[in-house]
Amino acid sequence: MALSDDPAPTALFLVHGWGFTPDFWQPVLTRLGGVEATALDFGFFGPPSMTARPSGRHVAVGHSLGALWLLLNPPADCAGMLLINGFARFGATADYPEGIPPRVIERMARGLDHHPDDVVATFRGRAGIETPAPGPARAERLAWALELLRDADARDSFDAESGAAESNAAMPPIRVLAGGQDPIVPPAMTEASFRGRVPVEWVEDGGHLLPLTHPDRCAAAIARLIAEVGRS
Repeated sequence: MALSDDPAPTALFLVHGWGFTPDFWQPVLTRLGGVEATALDFGFFGPPSMTARPSGRHVAVGHSLGALWLLLNPPADCAGMLLINGFARFGATADYPEGIPPRVIERMARGLDHHPDDVVATFRGRAGIETPAPGPARAERLAWALELLRDADARDSFDAESGAAESNAAMPPIRVLAGGQDPIVPPAMTEASFRGRVPVEWVEDGGHLLPLTHPDRCAAAIARLIAEVGRS
């Protein structure tokens, strides 16, 4: 069935970032009202929940690590993706010097062996939040995610024209919301990740935690994408 024959999606699939939980999305959901939302939980502070998905067409929204995960694992029936503070690759390589040097990520991973709560607190503070983590850090899940951040690469997922994947017909239209003052994913990384192949909306004064600091902008971007894919 053509997308134009389908109703506009009314459900969301939410994927949080490193060092957070699904509660991260609450300020945005409050502004969206009674939208149906299903959230993945990487299990950084409790049992993971990796299998739940919305039933039917939906818009997927990922923050930071969650954005990369969505690019690598596009959900079935996903009508559009919004990547907030996102990237297609995090770890630096010879052809991607804008990324984070692997030694920095590996140093965090070593710290998880002995002081996981301190590693999480340091990262959260640098990202812009001083409130305590929601529970004891689960080092094995955090280390797994750091390996993904160091090694995973989704830069070849996009078609230069539309932002859809060339090699995967199931990849939906993709939009990006980025912070102009992001200390974790600076603008140079955002630009190098997407190479002009997907639309990027900049929050000029925004940092790395746009769903917490700019929930109105995030909610508006989600609503626009829902409307856009409903018209396509």
